[in-house]
Amino acid sequence: MKFDSSNISTNKNAINKIRKIWQKSEKKILKEIGNLTGLAIKTNSITCHIDDSTTNGLYGKNSITLGVKGGISADDVRMVIAHELFHIFYWKKLKKMCLTKSSPGKESKQEWNLAEVAAFLLTNEPSLKKCWPNAQVCLYPKTKSTCKKVKQFWKQGDIGYFLAQSYKILK
Repeated sequence: MKFDSSNISTNKNAINKIRKIWQKSEKKILKEIGNLTGLAIKTNSITCHIDDSTTNGLYGKNSITLGVKGGISADDVRMVIAHELFHIFYWKKLKKMCLTKSSPGKESKQEWNLAEVAAFLLTNEPSLKKCWPNAQVCLYPKTKSTCKKVKQFWKQGDIGYFLAQSYKILK
């Protein structure tokens, strides 16, 4: 994964520190995500933009944004990057399965909720929580009802099954 910042105020030391935190755990995290979901996440074409003007994490087609305003812990760096990376490959899987014609940023409220629930369930998996034991993984309050409906399908450990079953009940 490449790391950069378009913010002039983000210093190179901060970018290098984040790069080192991620690279130290990247293979372990990606392998575990693959074990849990069946997704093969490759990061060679992904860029992580470091943004010191926000605390938000965001994702796009081949990029993620890591908000670091006010500072960010190593555990949060690992968790947020994994969360945002998962979103990219989650949407690729949805498209491959022909479950939606939507795209990120143009999805329905239900689809957005499901994407956030899936990322929440993944980042709360005990085997991954070991990679960010002190990170607070939160579920958006507006996604709680979706989580209650689809959580049962996550336990299957297969993202394809989870998506197919979740889309059936959310349509």
